[in-house]
Amino acid sequence: MLLVAALACPFALAAEPARAPAPDADSGASSQVILGSYGRVEASTDLAGGAGDPITITAHPGRLEEQPYAELDLGWRMKTASGAHFLALVTPALSGDLFHYTGTFDASLAIRNLYAQADDFGVPGLGVWAGSRMYRGDDVYLLDFWPLDNLNTLGGGAFWTHGGLDVAAHVGFNRLSADDWQYQSIADITPGSVGSSSVTYLDRQRTIVSAKASYAVPLGSLHLRPRLYGELHNLPAGVRQIDYGVTEQTPKTEDLPAEHGYRVGGELSLYGWARDSYVNVFYRHATGIAAIGELTVPTTGFALDGSVNHAAEDLGALAFNQEAGPFSVAAGAYLRAWRDADANVVDPDDGWEWVGSVRPGWYPTRYVALQAEFSRENAFPAGLDPRTNVMERPTVTRLSFLPGVQLGKGTFARPNIHLRYTLAVVNQDELNRLDPNDARRAAWTGVGPLVSHEVGIGAEWWIDSQGYR
Repeated sequence: MLLVAALACPFALAAEPARAPAPDADSGASSQVILGSYGRVEASTDLAGGAGDPITITAHPGRLEEQPYAELDLGWRMKTASGAHFLALVTPALSGDLFHYTGTFDASLAIRNLYAQADDFGVPGLGVWAGSRMYRGDDVYLLDFWPLDNLNTLGGGAFWTHGGLDVAAHVGFNRLSADDWQYQSIADITPGSVGSSSVTYLDRQRTIVSAKASYAVPLGSLHLRPRLYGELHNLPAGVRQIDYGVTEQTPKTEDLPAEHGYRVGGELSLYGWARDSYVNVFYRHATGIAAIGELTVPTTGFALDGSVNHAAEDLGALAFNQEAGPFSVAAGAYLRAWRDADANVVDPDDGWEWVGSVRPGWYPTRYVALQAEFSRENAFPAGLDPRTNVMERPTVTRLSFLPGVQLGKGTFARPNIHLRYTLAVVNQDELNRLDPNDARRAAWTGVGPLVSHEVGIGAEWWIDSQGYR
């Protein structure tokens, strides 16, 4: 029923005109209903009777390898006669396998945004917000990830914009339910009864504080914009139940140490020489739980005290796009090194990786797009692979051709409907790491790389989206 309501809601909003302001509201106020969407979907085949199921080896592979996903922005924006702005936004999102493909009437539904915001309410450029939201900055489009600020948070924040200066701060919380790591509910027998009740045994919230600042420096028709960013993460200690003893009824427990960490970094951007043209360079350093992500529960790589406080990650990234009449070229790349919290320096859980991707495009007419993409993924684990007992160096190289039609010229013109052919070369090191029963190994002779072919038809769009472009 929730899914039906989410999909029906935009039609109800579109059919109902914006209501008049309340009697005590500013006279002359105007309001606007927000209806937007982001989505991607593709059907593909490996030309051998199976689905196009690409092999990926890095944390952020190319965008072309991603699964179907859609967001629907539903909201309301108001501007008062005095110049204050108010916004309320709800973004349900759908992901996972599609009914028309699996025959299973099911979907994964999440709420990606649920917050309200107000700005320019007396102090020009000052704003506040509260709720649950995607809180992020610039992305690497071809790899579909945000190298610097990319939080999924429940909390609130404030921001101030003045000229080319932008500053913002926020505090948020989470309590991940997986693996009884932050939250554990147990069944407790009710005295004098044969029934039981649910009792919260472990309850520890992660607190995340972030701050960022940027300043756009005009250089003639160009702008140079440096940005600084930082996060602090803290998770208190706790105790969880793990099992009952063999002969006694007293449950065994496990002490969970306090966790902490930080992420700091910066971005340097140059833009303004042409429409949708820019170059962004990123760097970040993270430690502890900030290095494993705000939505990740660690399962390996713990220190002797049971914490991940000594984990670390360093990442540098590049995002680029150039538009020039009927031509464009986009690029994205990152280099990432990571270390888990254990003391083992020869460990396949540690290492480094890099990904690079470039997509040139030619637009012979207003609606025709002829694009190609070349990408390469390399991983360098720091220890022996547990399956092969060899220091493997997996590599995947891809060449894709993307003829299609889209609304306008350029890398980011959307909606886009395209055909895709991908030639992928997977080296022997990566194939050695796959399970022998993995269907993707069927065409491999056991010597040398695997060359695979994929053909697909897909679409991507953002239509008045509040979170993309």
